[in-house]
Amino acid sequence: MLPQEKIRSLLSGWKMLLFALISYTVLFLIAFQGMIISKQSTATIQKQYNQIVFDKMDSLSVNLINYLNYIDDFARTLSVKTDLMRRIQDNHDVPKDVIEGYLSYFRLRLPLYIQILTDQNRVFAYPPIDQEEEERFKATLSAMPWYGTRLFLDNSFIHSDVAPDFHYRAFPQALYISKNMLQDDHSLGTLTIKMNGSAIETLLDTVRINPMNAVFILSPQDQVLFANTQPSSEVSSYLQALDRKRLDELIGINGDDTGSGKLKLAGQDCYYIYKQIPSTTWKVLSIMPMASLHAESISIWQTTGITTAFSLLLIVTFGYLLYTKLLLPLQRMSRIVRLAGEGESPERYVYKGFKELETLNGGIYRFFEQIQTQIQTIKEVEREKRRLGVHVLQEQMRPHFWHNSLNALRFMAVLHGNSIMADAILALTRMLDYTLKNAHTLFSKVEEEKEYALQYIRFQEIRSMQRIEMIVEIEPQALQASIPKFTLQPLLENAITHGFCTPFDRKPTLRLRIHTREEGLCIWIEDNGNGIEEDKLRTLLIPQDQERKSESTSGISLLNLQARISLEYGSNFGVRVHSKLGEGTRIEIALPLIINEEKAGGPL
Repeated sequence: MLPQEKIRSLLSGWKMLLFALISYTVLFLIAFQGMIISKQSTATIQKQYNQIVFDKMDSLSVNLINYLNYIDDFARTLSVKTDLMRRIQDNHDVPKDVIEGYLSYFRLRLPLYIQILTDQNRVFAYPPIDQEEEERFKATLSAMPWYGTRLFLDNSFIHSDVAPDFHYRAFPQALYISKNMLQDDHSLGTLTIKMNGSAIETLLDTVRINPMNAVFILSPQDQVLFANTQPSSEVSSYLQALDRKRLDELIGINGDDTGSGKLKLAGQDCYYIYKQIPSTTWKVLSIMPMASLHAESISIWQTTGITTAFSLLLIVTFGYLLYTKLLLPLQRMSRIVRLAGEGESPERYVYKGFKELETLNGGIYRFFEQIQTQIQTIKEVEREKRRLGVHVLQEQMRPHFWHNSLNALRFMAVLHGNSIMADAILALTRMLDYTLKNAHTLFSKVEEEKEYALQYIRFQEIRSMQRIEMIVEIEPQALQASIPKFTLQPLLENAITHGFCTPFDRKPTLRLRIHTREEGLCIWIEDNGNGIEEDKLRTLLIPQDQERKSESTSGISLLNLQARISLEYGSNFGVRVHSKLGEGTRIEIALPLIINEEKAGGPL
């Protein structure tokens, strides 16, 4: 092999390796696509978590502010009610229906508890409370930082405090709204409205996004005032781990109203978000374990890792099979074909693997064997053509001998005064000329076929010493039409041989009619002969076996003509025979109209 060819083969192999490398690269990118998506999803989930929590915190702030505003308005109105103040001044009990009337008037649906501690240290409560609860209420109220200066406070000043619920110590923290009741600059007592912390804790549940999420409300001193209901073990551990110093580090250090970050609580990494509640000194704090926050991302990472590992294994396996069972065999087969094209005999390559490539490999060698066989056949055919060429040149000399011999006989008949014999030899000579002229031609014009047929009729008249009436009707346009050679003469021969044989006793008459029509060229040959029996007519154009052909040759010319027309023009054209016993026979031939190599016509 030339050096250039070796370099070209090497480059061709590198092209296949480059294709494999590109395929592997694409597969690797697909395998790592899941990891990229999971990483992006982690950041997206965290951003969406922030947005969802902030939206929930906004909704919580609106609800809390509405609660506080309702209670504030109710406290202000209740503290200046004349009938209520008169009952307190006179040290009379406040009827239950009076307080319920005020609640109904304000349409409050909140679980509120109303207590009034008079300047005489008496407690009016709605709903009523027992002596023990009354003492706990006094103790809770007196522990509030503003209690010692309450008598000097303005009537418009309202305190909001979070303290233990005096009804039952096991209850969560409660919200206390307190206001001084003054009349003529004299304090009649302190109005306190208490709302259970459970209502606020229920609101905190709406901020949670999953069971692991803990939500708190913090005081200005960063103390936990309320926590969400149904705390899990994680929430309880958060409450134990939270302290003021730690919260100051997270929230108070920057003084922003909102923020988020990461911290470690109860031995695990957490993510926190806080937000200031407008119009209050409280903050709402949301804490969630990072594992819970990234649970979906972790699941994606795990699935991606498994998928990636499986994909890598699949890629390596596929690459090995691709190279050993596809790329390398194709390269070897390509080299075999190239060597064969250069005229060399390639060594046989045995391949075992894919069924299709096994078939291709075996087919290549069978193809080469067939090519060698074809080459030998072509050489033999060329030798046979040369032999036949010489034979044709030899055969071309024989027609001239017969033609010259017949002319010599005709000349002798004229010399002896036998004009009939001379006419017979002349007709036979013209028939021989037509037969031998263009011996390899398959088609002739209608005009040439007509002249050949007339010479045959003339010869038969002389031979049988009987006059045959010949009627010829041919359209001028049809004379130039092309038809298969030897179409008319065999049919006329059948009419004379079989139609006019004994016991025929009339004047023989033949009619040749050729005309054109829309479907093509139509040829009719009619005789007034004996006709054909009906049984024989039905099988006349049906091919016969070899034994029946040897017994009767009357239909051979018709079958031959029918086969030639079908092979050349198709089954839409052909021969039809109409005959009546004792009256004659008509043969119809349908052909396409071909003039100057242009076809026209349709089906029979």
